Formats: sequence, structure tokens, C-alpha cells
Amino acid sequence: MASPTSVQSAIQTWRRELGADAVIHESTELASYTRTVCASKRDVVAVLKPATQQQVQRIVAIANEYKVPLYPISCGKQWGMGSRLPVKDGAAIVDLAGMNRIIEVNTRHHYAVVEPGVTQRQLLDHIRENNLPLIFNVTGSTSDTSLIGNAMDRGVGYFQPRAEGFSNLTVVLGNGETIQTGFGHIEGAKTQNLYRYGVGPDLSGLFPQGNFGIVTSACIDLMPKPESHMAAIIKIADEKDFPRLIDALVALRSGGVVNTIAHIGSRERTYATLAPLLYDELTATGEPEGEATRAKALEMLKQGGFGPWSTSLGVLGTKRQLKLAKKEIHKAVGGFAKTMFLSDVVVDVAKRIAERLTFIPAVRTQLMMLKAVEPIYRLTCCETTDVALKCFYWSAGDFQHLDEIDPDHSNCGLLFCCPIIPATGEAVRQVVQATRETFSKHGFEAGITVNLINAKAVEGVVSLSFDRRDAARAAKAHECIREMEARYTEMGYPPYRVGINSMERTVREDDPFWRTVRDLKKVLDPNNIIAPGRYNLV
Repeated sequence: MASPTSVQSAIQTWRRELGADAVIHESTELASYTRTVCASKRDVVAVLKPATQQQVQRIVAIANEYKVPLYPISCGKQWGMGSRLPVKDGAAIVDLAGMNRIIEVNTRHHYAVVEPGVTQRQLLDHIRENNLPLIFNVTGSTSDTSLIGNAMDRGVGYFQPRAEGFSNLTVVLGNGETIQTGFGHIEGAKTQNLYRYGVGPDLSGLFPQGNFGIVTSACIDLMPKPESHMAAIIKIADEKDFPRLIDALVALRSGGVVNTIAHIGSRERTYATLAPLLYDELTATGEPEGEATRAKALEMLKQGGFGPWSTSLGVLGTKRQLKLAKKEIHKAVGGFAKTMFLSDVVVDVAKRIAERLTFIPAVRTQLMMLKAVEPIYRLTCCETTDVALKCFYWSAGDFQHLDEIDPDHSNCGLLFCCPIIPATGEAVRQVVQATRETFSKHGFEAGITVNLINAKAVEGVVSLSFDRRDAARAAKAHECIREMEARYTEMGYPPYRVGINSMERTVREDDPFWRTVRDLKKVLDPNNIIAPGRYNLV
């Protein structure tokens, strides 16, 4: 950690270089950055807000001069993993949200080049406003999350892991050098956004979950807008059919029937996701706010057939391909699950008809259910939503903040645990059983989603919601996550991303892999300036 004198000298120099408004260092102003939904604390010496790559270069140069570590964030929405907080005390946060240029969108080759402050909403708005025949790999988080930030921690979207769709990274290294990966560093190259690898070693893989530099721009793959789209909502009524459901979805993926990521949510996850949306619909129609209406929303979900596990699955292609896919999905799950297919036409027609018949109680209920499910359907259409956060507030009992757009400024506590599991029904069943046993032991209820990344691997997204105003409860939550991560690792399914409090348990001195990562740091960031301790021994 840098000395107080060095920190003050660095802050003064940054203020001269960036302007006083771009450097936050008073404790009252820093509070908005250090408050976090994961109920953790870190000492932060300043927040720096560059607007250009050149300013990032100067920030890094000054940090090296005074030996003050930096912790880059894109939009700071790493909720449940640390939010904006660094792994270790004493860092200056580099907030890249102001670097939000969409540098290029190429329709023919379907890609975009963006800066780290560009959000899902911003890119989607650009595509819509310019009437471009493109879609992109959205995530289930909010619309205002960073595209690059999510990819740099290997977040998973509705089509593929985000990092797989990124290339041509521009990176300001900790040693002060600025590099471009792939063909980007070759003067006159015209294929830097078309072919990821370039010539020679592919360095782009160093930067997701790396602490070697600050990414200031990257190319993100887009996709041509398909002729048709539909979503399959698949529900099972009996827990014993869960492994069978997983195996059926794997068969559909390996057979090429679907090419998107199936999201399979537990009853707890499904209810926490849809109940607050139904609650909003009920109160909008005159039901009183409070516990009775919340209970009514839950009862509607039970009556609606949302059992132990529910799946949302997008299918894109030609009309003929969708017709064949519908037939294959029915064949795969028809013997044990109920499937509802949604499309824009189905949703719009159903809403128009139901809105004319709302005087019939059953129709009114179905209309509210459709409106609650619609945001989930829209995700499978590559449209973002802002309702996902309600799930965590609901689970934590923080009903007064259901409309809060930033969990860090609520009473909700949130932690995630994310193992990678073999894509077999039995393996996933064992992980779910272990999860429920561990959470129950500590007095919590797990929210579980398992996402079929491909025909080989499943991403587990396990959330723990709690009231972070209760210090004892918060400590218990962290203890539960520690034990859960250890148990997953013992089972052979270690997490693929971890929060700031789990870094020291993840990296190990006795592992030559992590020693090699440390050795790379000595070359690319010899003064250990960039994000000390983040997926690294140093």
C-alpha cells in the first residue's frame, strides 16, 4: 500500500492532468462507490474518471510514479461479486463509465467496436435508432451494465459466454505500454475485427479475469437479425423429472435443434423473479400494497403451473426451422413436461384479446401472468430488461426497494456462487442437492439457475439474498458462500468466477498455474499497479 504522502501527491497530479471534477477523493463523495450489496468494506483512496484513452495512459503513468494501485471498473455493476470495490485496500478506482463511445458498427460483418462505458441499453438503442438488422448477446442483468465489463469477468449471455465474442482489445498495460491484440497492432490491417487471433500468440485471453492492464476498447460480435424467433417455456411438475429435463435439453443442443443458452430456474428463482412483477400488476389494478397481495402473487404462480423447475429457451431462424424445432422440442420433453411457445405475434394477439375481456376474472389473471412473463421472453429475443433486480430484493424481504435500479443503495444483501458443471442430468442434480443442503445448514434459501452453455457444460448461478443491515446475518451469508465454494471444488466443479472476498481462496502459491500468472504480472505490470490480488497472487 502506498504511503499517505505518495497518495496525496498522486491525487494532486491526477487533478492537474484530468481536472478537479474527474478526481473524487473526499470521504463523503467516495461513499457512493464503497457501499456494496455484498456487505464488504474496502479503503479506497480516490476515484478517477477518465474520458479518453490518453487520460487512462496518464493515470497509469502517475500511478507508477507514486506506486498507488488502480482498480478499473466499467460501470461498477459487479453486484454480488464486489460491485465497485477493489480486492485489496488502498487502491484508486478508475471509473471508465465516461468512456462510452460506440466507435463503429459494421452491419455487413456484424460487429461493433465500443469503449468500456458502453452499456447494453446504449448499443441496443443505437441498433434500433439506425434500423440495423442486427442483434447481440444480451445478459439477464440490467440494461445499464457494461458490455466490456461483463466480458472481462466472463459473464454468460443468452447465446454464449461474453468473452468468446470479444476481440481486437486495446489495453493500457500496467507497465505503461498500450497494445492491441490480434491484427489490431499491425498498421494498415483491415481484418482486425474479423479474425480474432492475428499472427503470433493470442494475447486477448490474458485480460478477462486478468490484472495486467486496463481495456479501453474492444470489438464485440453481433448477429444478423433472424427471420423468425420464438421462446419455449418448459415446466415440470415433479422434481424427479429434473435430471431428465437437463438431458433432454442437452440432446436438443447437441442435435443442433437450438443454438441458444437454455436457462433453467428453480421454483425459488422463478417465484422470486415473477412474483414482484405480478405484484406490480395486482397493485396497478387496485389491490392494496402489502403482504396479502404478495401472497396472492405467489398463489397465482402456483396455480399457473410453475413447478420445481422452469426453462426459458430462445429459438431463432427461418419460419421452417422454427416449425421443425417446435416439433423436436415437443418430442424431447412432451412425455414429462408442459411447453408453451411464445412469439411476438402470440404475445401481441393474446394481450389484445385479453385486454378486451378483463371483466372475466380468469382472463384478467392470464393477462397479468403474460405481462409478468413478457420481460423474460424479451430476453430470449435479445432485448434487455430492468426487472431482474426485483428478484433479489424480493428474496431478501426488501420490498421497499423493489424499484431501486442499484442494489448497492438498497437494504438487500447479495452474494453469488457460480460453478461449472458437466452437462448431465445426474451431475446437475447432485450440485442442486449439495447447494440446498449447504444453504439450509446456514439458514438460507438458495436461488438456483442452471444455464446450458453448450452440450458439454452448465453454468450454475446460485444467489444468496439477505438483509445486510443485520451484521450477524451478513457474516453468516459469507460463511455459507465460503463453504459452498469449497464444496463445489471438492465435488470437482469449482466456480468459474468469484467475488472479491474469495480471491485469496482461489489463487494458490503451490499451484504452478498461479505462479505463472504471477510471473506474467512481473513483465506486464512490474509495479503491481493494476488491481492487486484480482485473480492473481499479487
